[in-house]
Amino acid sequence: MSQFSDLDMLYDYEKDAAAAAMGYMTLATRAHHANLRDIYLRLANEATNAHSKVSKLISQSGGIA
Repeated sequence: MSQFSDLDMLYDYEKDAAAAAMGYMTLATRAHHANLRDIYLRLANEATNAHSKVSKLISQSGGIA
């Protein structure tokens, strides 16, 4: 069984948040319905905000964000 540090978990979360932001933005560009596009853009913005917060935590923990 391997041991993961808090920093490892933060790096993993950062990767997932970045992927989510990219995915939602891609879906927003493909959506034809304006309301659906707005929902995807809000989701992309939330994922970007989460990524920003995790990046700050990584820096505070001594990692490279």
